[in-house]
Amino acid sequence: MISDPTISIIRLTTLTYPGQTVKKSAGWRPGQTRIARVKKTAAAWIALSLLAAAPAGANPASDAVFAEGQTLVAAKRYAEAADKFEAAVAADPKHAAAWYALAAARRRSSRCDRAIAAYRRYAELAPTEPEPYYGLGLCLRDTGDRAAAIEALKHYVAIEKRPTSQRWLEHAQSVIAELSAPPAAAPGAGPGPGLGKDRAGATLAKAPPPSPGNPAYVEAQALRDKGRIEDAIAKFKQAISLDPRHVAARTALGELLLKIRRDDEAIDVLKTAVEKTPAFPLAWYDLAFAYRARGKMPEAVDAYEHYIKLRPADPDPYYGLARALQQLGRKAAARQAYETYVAMEKHPSEQRWVDAASTQIKALGPAR
Repeated sequence: MISDPTISIIRLTTLTYPGQTVKKSAGWRPGQTRIARVKKTAAAWIALSLLAAAPAGANPASDAVFAEGQTLVAAKRYAEAADKFEAAVAADPKHAAAWYALAAARRRSSRCDRAIAAYRRYAELAPTEPEPYYGLGLCLRDTGDRAAAIEALKHYVAIEKRPTSQRWLEHAQSVIAELSAPPAAAPGAGPGPGLGKDRAGATLAKAPPPSPGNPAYVEAQALRDKGRIEDAIAKFKQAISLDPRHVAARTALGELLLKIRRDDEAIDVLKTAVEKTPAFPLAWYDLAFAYRARGKMPEAVDAYEHYIKLRPADPDPYYGLARALQQLGRKAAARQAYETYVAMEKHPSEQRWVDAASTQIKALGPAR
């Protein structure tokens, strides 16, 4: 995976709204990806560009908490660092560097549904900077907005002129080419009667229109991040009504309902999300958590197993799966899931969960 031109060593492992933190011990583990380090020279250049983008006369409290976040990043305490960046933008909504770091954290932790709004906010604050359009384009691609992704990445390529960004320019160009390519024709299918090759190719290459629910979806994310929860719920529902197949909006709504403990509503929303788009991993993960929260362990196991099929290299689901199996009295299967989690999870910031899993393995006794 190509890192984006940002502080890509940040790793978001908790999701917070004002005054709230949900930890893995409660079962809340959004799907995550490992973060590649950016070379020191690139990191230094990015730090300078972020400082240049910061508003003059920035809020001292916001600057202080942002500095704490940077220190935590250096110590590889990424979850705590992300909390600090959230606090920084809450204290000073014009803190450009904090918005950029937050957007990067969200994208690199497979949370593109939340990264889009943060990238756009940074772009508003630093309109001449090319960096946000790279990550924005990738997130739009990953949430299914192909046309908008191409537009964002083309804008990045057009305004990024620094030699140090060549690798990202090349990657952006390759993604544009991939998104612009015509879909593969069915085996043996020709262009059809009356269509020459050129005309057929032009027809196939046409990108699908953006989702009509996207504007409401983006607004819903912004409302959620400001703590206007009921307004955000209404906007998410509006996005879904405009585009019933907007799986990112359904998943974000289900997740928000979980955060405010409206678990039954969350289950209904997330069940519809996986029915309409069964290949969307995060919806399965959130659905598994929702079932666990309601004590529906067989359903939780099924949802975790669906997620594992889609993300086999991710250790996170095995922890929740083990907990669900343990509650069902399936000790051997629970032990195996815990052992798989311990064997796969190598990130230092997750050590406390590895220790917790190891404790449960001992409590379950030797394998038979």
